[in-house]
Amino acid sequence: MKKTTLLLLSCCSLLLLTQCQKADEEMVPKMQNETEVAAVAAAAPCACSESSTKVSGTSAQAWATQFAPLIKFDRASPDYPTTVENIFASSDPSSAACGGKLVLVERTVPRSKDFPTYFDVQVHPSDADRIFIDYWWAYKRQENCFSNLGGHDYDLEHVVIQFRQSTQRIISVTYFQHGGYYTKDYRSKAAGTRVQAWVGKFAHGMYHFGSSITLPGYECAYWGDYRNPNGTQDEVLTGNRLVQMSCSAFEFNFSGNWGDPGKGPLFRDRSYWNFPACSGTDGPFGQDGCSACDFGNTKQIGTI
Repeated sequence: MKKTTLLLLSCCSLLLLTQCQKADEEMVPKMQNETEVAAVAAAAPCACSESSTKVSGTSAQAWATQFAPLIKFDRASPDYPTTVENIFASSDPSSAACGGKLVLVERTVPRSKDFPTYFDVQVHPSDADRIFIDYWWAYKRQENCFSNLGGHDYDLEHVVIQFRQSTQRIISVTYFQHGGYYTKDYRSKAAGTRVQAWVGKFAHGMYHFGSSITLPGYECAYWGDYRNPNGTQDEVLTGNRLVQMSCSAFEFNFSGNWGDPGKGPLFRDRSYWNFPACSGTDGPFGQDGCSACDFGNTKQIGTI
């Protein structure tokens, strides 16, 4: 009976998961030169603007290093994050024009765990003791999770850590995945506790726990993606290679879409203090972040 139920869950997931729609792909074999891409961006700078609440300089770097999460990949991960320079160099230069849509032309996925973690630091506009660090990872592709489902070019994933400047203690951690997200309470954690995040094998979503059991098809579901590291060899301490995002970098100044996943980090809403603590109440076959949230979707992150 249990096996039958799991099989039915697997079949249902294939029918109901909208995040597994595969994007159209145009195969062009030649990787573009990074200089060409930079020239296109320089010729038409986009309308990127830094947030009025942004913290930069040595304080931002020190905080980002202090609270940098330990991330854990599945032991059979097909790819890893890469640099934004590599992503744009792998894209059609003409597609990097302001307001355009990046088109990937070189799809060889990175297989190295030596990658940067990009970050942005914001201070709560009405409570200077609350600091928000947004950690981002950039991928060239999201591979298919089952058969020809789920794959698309480009992928951006992130985790947001909120801490108190006065106590240097983490308040909350918000994990994002598949268009949903949820927030975990860190106020009772011991000082210095390292935030950990498990990375989905195929869709790269960020989670607060691992998962070694799934089924064909169900791995496309919100909670179904494998997250089964093989010890420390699949872990990366992100504080070892941190890069602060800035509008001065043409990759982050690009105002168009990174393929189907949408805008780059600096063209998205970064006022996390106003965000509900979670998003997604559709059950296991849809966006279901609130089922793992410690606060529900009526509480704002900045009031925790």
